[in-house]
Amino acid sequence: MQNLFREVGMHANLARAIEQIGEPRFWKQLILLLHQWLPFDNALAAYYPAGGTPVWLEEYDADPQAGPAAMSVYLDGLYQLDPFYQACREGLPSGLYRLEEIAPDHFRQSEYFLNYFHENVLEDEVQFILQLPGQGALSLSLGMRKPFDGEQCGLLAMLCPWVLALMQQHWQLRSQRLLPANAEGVATQVRDALSHFGANVLSERELEIARLILRGYSSKAMAERLAISPETIKVHRRHLYTKLDISSQPELFSLFLQSLGHDPENP
Repeated sequence: MQNLFREVGMHANLARAIEQIGEPRFWKQLILLLHQWLPFDNALAAYYPAGGTPVWLEEYDADPQAGPAAMSVYLDGLYQLDPFYQACREGLPSGLYRLEEIAPDHFRQSEYFLNYFHENVLEDEVQFILQLPGQGALSLSLGMRKPFDGEQCGLLAMLCPWVLALMQQHWQLRSQRLLPANAEGVATQVRDALSHFGANVLSERELEIARLILRGYSSKAMAERLAISPETIKVHRRHLYTKLDISSQPELFSLFLQSLGHDPENP
């Protein structure tokens, strides 16, 4: 009988989510519906424009901890180190993805993971990704304090087709009212923070490697991505550290935060 009442409640909430398609409460209703199926710890709906800054659509936290400062530094440019954001920009097909599927091999050792992700997104993340050809992508992220297990991922994979269908229908009705008028101009300025980080002192190859270090790539993974040897990567890494007068990845991350206009000691 308890299972029957649970099923009735889920179908009722699904109906509410459908009723809210095109309306401001759609994302909140969809997140609450998914939370009935799987009690995740936080969720975030976002729009990644093809050439711009992410736009937050809805946020849910079962135990709120992150303050405005954490969101501010992310939107000011830290999102450029987000593996899901990067994967969307590189044309990741629509679907459900787990962090381990798309993150660089040393992501969990990166300063971004240690100083931002682990505190604000928690331990593991999955995202429903909906590509919008010529426009960007929609993302619905679910975060957990422990890794998603196989059964949980299987459940979310089962739900994925209708979740993406609802996201698509909502976008078609809501997109014209979504973006602020000056979003594109702001996006260009923020996007350049990673593109030109260290450009006044580093070579083009050193710039590429600095960006990949910040995103969490190992020397081996960088070598495969850039089609050069790991030894060459290490030489470039030593050179860029010398030119920037630093000796470690944490110092490189601090310089990147400074380029965004944030004090790494008090972000």
